[in-house]
Amino acid sequence: MNRRINAFLLKLFLPLNKCFHTMKFIAPLMSCLKNLLPALMLLSVLAVPQAQANDHGGGAAGPEPMKFTVNVGSANGFGKYLQLEMVFETAHPEAGMAIAAVKPKVQHQMILLLSGENADHLRTREGKRELMEKIIEVVNKVIDETEKTGVKEVLFTNFIIQ
Repeated sequence: MNRRINAFLLKLFLPLNKCFHTMKFIAPLMSCLKNLLPALMLLSVLAVPQAQANDHGGGAAGPEPMKFTVNVGSANGFGKYLQLEMVFETAHPEAGMAIAAVKPKVQHQMILLLSGENADHLRTREGKRELMEKIIEVVNKVIDETEKTGVKEVLFTNFIIQ
């Protein structure tokens, strides 16, 4: 790895070194700058962090979804898995920071809530809607907020029952 870095730096600065030894007029300086321009452009692109695109057409990525995989019950007695990813839409940015500050507590409460659900009921639209309401209530309780000041909506980004 060090050899590659040394070779890259040598290629980058060799034209500059030659220019300073032979600089008698402005023309060699301009020639040197023309040779360095591609390398400087490459460095500027590598040095600037790039915004991550999302599925909605650009910009920086939104909040990282919380991910859960839990066992859930089923009417036929066989256990099922619920794999769930969700993002919280908050009324104020402070609520989002509060969630991040107590993330382990939020995750703990979500695992307790989700593992008590019934897979057959969660397969329905009504079951998902009821789960969203329960999640809003639990998370707002953890961060000591209301729906008007804390989490106002839960967005499922992944919802799989197996």
